[in-house]
Amino acid sequence: MRLFYSTSSPFARMVRIALIEKAVPSVEPVLVNPWQDAPDLIRANPSCRVPALVLDDGTALSESQMIIAWMDREYPQPPLYNTAALALAGIAVGAIEAAAAIIIGRRATDAGFDTSAVGLRRRRSIVTALDTLEAQAAALERPDPDLAVIATVTLVDYLHFRFGGAEWMPQIARLDALSQRLRARPSFAETMPTEMPAQP
Repeated sequence: MRLFYSTSSPFARMVRIALIEKAVPSVEPVLVNPWQDAPDLIRANPSCRVPALVLDDGTALSESQMIIAWMDREYPQPPLYNTAALALAGIAVGAIEAAAAIIIGRRATDAGFDTSAVGLRRRRSIVTALDTLEAQAAALERPDPDLAVIATVTLVDYLHFRFGGAEWMPQIARLDALSQRLRARPSFAETMPTEMPAQP
């Protein structure tokens, strides 16, 4: 199997964490820059988005939650999906999408996107999600991370990566502590978001 990913994508990171947690064998990581229309990535996902997972039989799966759902079926231990996890994961993924939309908006327009009507609405979505997750942080304390934990920590780390120090970010001490604790696990430590390396 081959996983197309970028080092900065929170959606790809969720899949990378799940692959490590489930010890899925024989997955070749393929680093791509989705902004550069990599031909192999387009073949795997016509939308040219990461992550994309190409299975051994050539079937290409795209979108993080669909890939993780496939993984949970094919590699059921440890399980990542349950009703409680889906409820909290949905909040976190919605905020990740809002954060990614701000980054895309900046690229499509200019730095003023953040304070545009759309940009401010995206910020509000992020803050509301963080406040909700912070209030429910006790529900994220479990021995093994499920989809809710993976999505929430991915959100927290991505926000610090892209918006660290922003005055509009709320205080999320409990979520920050959760993120710090999970960095002891290789799946989280090895997939921390970083800027994409320069492409040849």
